[in-house]
Amino acid sequence: MDQINSISFIGSGNVATHLAIAVKKVGYDVKEIYSLNQENTIELAQKVSCKAIRSIEQMDQSVDLFLVAVPDETIEKVIKKFPFVNGIVAHTSGITPMEVLNRERRFGVFYPLQTFSKQRELDISAVPFCLEASSEDVLIHLKELAMKLSESVFEIDSDERKYLHLTAVLVNNYSNYLFKAAYDILAAKNIDHSILMPLIEETISKIKDITPHEAQTGPASRNDIKTIEKHLMLLNEYPQYKDLYKIFADQLIKKYNE
Repeated sequence: MDQINSISFIGSGNVATHLAIAVKKVGYDVKEIYSLNQENTIELAQKVSCKAIRSIEQMDQSVDLFLVAVPDETIEKVIKKFPFVNGIVAHTSGITPMEVLNRERRFGVFYPLQTFSKQRELDISAVPFCLEASSEDVLIHLKELAMKLSESVFEIDSDERKYLHLTAVLVNNYSNYLFKAAYDILAAKNIDHSILMPLIEETISKIKDITPHEAQTGPASRNDIKTIEKHLMLLNEYPQYKDLYKIFADQLIKKYNE
């Protein structure tokens, strides 16, 4: 294989959807989509004008690259059913070691470090791609693909990648849950949550110029116990968020005042 020309996807969720559309746009031939969810499989196959497959064993084995974009806990199960192929098999997981694919001859990791939602368009050129490969040859092919999609391409091994994934969960998944908590409380009080948007945007923008440590403000960082107690009283109405608030407050008080 001189270069990757054809790509098939195992998976039809958020990551698979964005990647399939992206590789199609830059000129790759998307051959087939397979996933356990046949409705999603057909929907994605229609979007990229390719074949929807009902069984993983039926996939075209002549394809150059198979991208496994399924939930982390199902990657090993998928690979056990996957036929031996001459092409490259790569998964898109942040936390799963590359070695789960080692029953294949040529394998690697093609991890896009971003949050993906089907219903939201995304500038793929700004997404960092973290690559690992079983050989220099495989790495060259994966890098060629990644560089056609994005301006940010990195060689990251499995040990480094798991820490990237951990920190990605902290800054994205958990911070988003805090946004949800704020939205829930405001909705219960019939207050428009859009009032918070400039604050959210400035919080993100500020750490482009200074460190998160320097950017920290608020009652806990200045040891304003009276304000914290007032907040905790208000949160009696929302016990699911009260403990979370207290954990953050206690940590910040220790960090900035002891």
